[in-house]
Amino acid sequence: MPTDAEQVIDLIFGRWRSQILAAGTELGIFDHLDTNAPKSAQELAAATELDSTMLYRLLRAQTAIGLLSEDAEGGFVLTGMGDLLRTSHPSSLAAMARLEEGPQHYALWKHLPAMVKDGMQNAFVREFGRMAFDHAKLDRDYALRFDQAMTSYSAAQSVQVLEALRATDLSHVRVFCDVAGGHGYMTCSMLDAYPHLCGIVLDLPDVVADGDALWARKLGIEARCSYVGGDMFKEVPQADAYGLTGC
Repeated sequence: MPTDAEQVIDLIFGRWRSQILAAGTELGIFDHLDTNAPKSAQELAAATELDSTMLYRLLRAQTAIGLLSEDAEGGFVLTGMGDLLRTSHPSSLAAMARLEEGPQHYALWKHLPAMVKDGMQNAFVREFGRMAFDHAKLDRDYALRFDQAMTSYSAAQSVQVLEALRATDLSHVRVFCDVAGGHGYMTCSMLDAYPHLCGIVLDLPDVVADGDALWARKLGIEARCSYVGGDMFKEVPQADAYGLTGC
């Protein structure tokens, strides 16, 4: 059993682990590995155009926190945890790591002491001078990180939501509206599980204007799912049930 001091030290250095994880997603390391065929740091460095010495140190650090496994010859494979950080994994968490440990959200945490002191809550305004959604309009990198992370998180979230609703009678619900629903992954999951439903996805106009990214179009269920551009703080479409997922 760890001592109190050991547990506090573990918390202090917790950011090291999350940044070691996030570096792998930023550099695409996990996408160049699998769970079966080991690759050396030199092989990975050549494939990713990274420095092999520093890459080896990062791979060892990722091994230490359980994301990789190293064999006796210095080859690395993904563990089950590391596999979830491949962008092509059906339940990938790579995009979440890139958002939460990326430069924009990372910068917000330094404002926490000041917020507790003066009661002014919004760290985004302190750091960037504007709210998060307004910043996304000006910072394309942040907009992409946020959008990809919400879709990634939605894949896991939709499974949880559908399981929670499994014993619930939704026969009286005809129209489901997902407020801040992004590209509609959650809504489409609901429509797939409940064929009698129609869906409405409400999000900012520039989000729903990206037709190629809309899940209803990808899945061929546009007839049952409509997208509405608007401001959720001002008005929401009429529906029988609502969700607030931001994905």
